[in-house]
Amino acid sequence: MELEIRRFDPSDIRTVYDIQQAAYRPLWEKYHDDMSPYMESREKVLQKYTRAGTDGYVFIMDGEPAGAVRVNTDRENGKGRISALGVHPRFQGRGIAQKALTAIEEMYGDIRHWYLDTVLEEKSNCHLYEKLGYVKTGKTEKINEKMTLVFYEKHR
Repeated sequence: MELEIRRFDPSDIRTVYDIQQAAYRPLWEKYHDDMSPYMESREKVLQKYTRAGTDGYVFIMDGEPAGAVRVNTDRENGKGRISALGVHPRFQGRGIAQKALTAIEEMYGDIRHWYLDTVLEEKSNCHLYEKLGYVKTGKTEKINEKMTLVFYEKHR
């Protein structure tokens, strides 16, 4: 299993948008969260991937686009935020998110404090982040009657 992590280029927008749609649609169908990445337009996704302080990455598995993520950094304060990490359903369950996140953290050696959030009700997501050393901050945000965001941090 060969995983390549390639820096986002604006020409990747169709690929990243399609991955985000496929990865987040099941969550949107389950929770009906209007703030879901699934609800974002292609233009909004491009805007988020190209704004200052943001780096985007595409995960390539055996030559095919398999996932994507945004990394927001505040290098002056050594802080980084993982945002909209998505793996296409065809590639889920193969450890791609774990490998990609580990590699991305290594790429940012100057970032000492990492942050992210996920859906509390999605136990596999929580398990993944906890396995990678993220700990719950104690902060949660109720989005609707079905869904709560839980916030994580990792200090190294």
